[in-house]
Amino acid sequence: MLNLRKEISPTTRGIIHGLFAFTLWWILLPMHSGFAYEEISNFTGGHLKGTISIKGTLVSPRRFNLVLYADPYYCGRISDGKGWRFSPITRPGPNQSLPGAIVYLEDVPRGKPVPSTPRIIQTKNCVFLPYVSSAKVGEGFRFQNWDPVEHKLEIFLTSSTGGLHLFGQDLPTHPDNRKSDFLSEGTTGTHRAGPEFAYVMDKPGIVVFRCAYHEYMEGWSVVLSHPYVTMAGERGEFSITDIPPGTYNLTVWHPLGHMSTTIHILPQHMLNLDMDIPLSSSRIYPEDHPAPNPYGIDLVGDAHIAPTVELQQWDVPSNAVK
Repeated sequence: MLNLRKEISPTTRGIIHGLFAFTLWWILLPMHSGFAYEEISNFTGGHLKGTISIKGTLVSPRRFNLVLYADPYYCGRISDGKGWRFSPITRPGPNQSLPGAIVYLEDVPRGKPVPSTPRIIQTKNCVFLPYVSSAKVGEGFRFQNWDPVEHKLEIFLTSSTGGLHLFGQDLPTHPDNRKSDFLSEGTTGTHRAGPEFAYVMDKPGIVVFRCAYHEYMEGWSVVLSHPYVTMAGERGEFSITDIPPGTYNLTVWHPLGHMSTTIHILPQHMLNLDMDIPLSSSRIYPEDHPAPNPYGIDLVGDAHIAPTVELQQWDVPSNAVK
């Protein structure tokens, strides 16, 4: 029997294998959360808008005894007036809306151009500002310390198994910042930014910022590889424009809770969507029944830590969300 099969040269076989691998990669590209986003100029797509609200029963955030941390007088200018500092508080808006919630689409492979907006994170009055934000892969976070006290920044990537430490950096103060300008009676201090430090995220995810010296300081950012993300306004309203037609997972995320749902976007059509977010079962620092203070405030040598910037208060019954 004659063998009619024509031998394929190693070079030709390599080219065929390469084309097959490239085709398979292109087909599977949108399915992978870490894909490279393709920008399309002069693009017009569908429009998504709606509102975000929170459902559940809010509990008091965790309280921190200021005498156990550095700089109790300066950082205590935001406190309850009794030597305690609360973890960041988000109160619902009108009709139990959730201002500050991040609303985004998952795995958008191509669409409108990504704006260049490096995210600036400030520490001021021992608070990370903003508390919640969004950022883009490949663009840097720029950290600025405006306080007259030093902070030690720690960045973690969150996951279902815990936090992965990404970055650590001391944030020194501006040489002209003095604590006495903020603590002496009759004086008004001026915040000045110290040296700026940058960190670039090379993959999407949710990151948390912490200060190793002041445990009550925290901030969050949702990092994406595309521009289809927004933050809910004071009444929970949100809007995302020019979405490529298709089916997507829509996610709403906030430290208080999160959820996802499937949506369908049609060309040049408007989709209205109102979402009720359940409180997360793993709330940030919940404290239903605050423990008594085991250490007297007199450990700092003075029983007076004045909340001159903000008097923190929490009334559980009046903040219940039905």
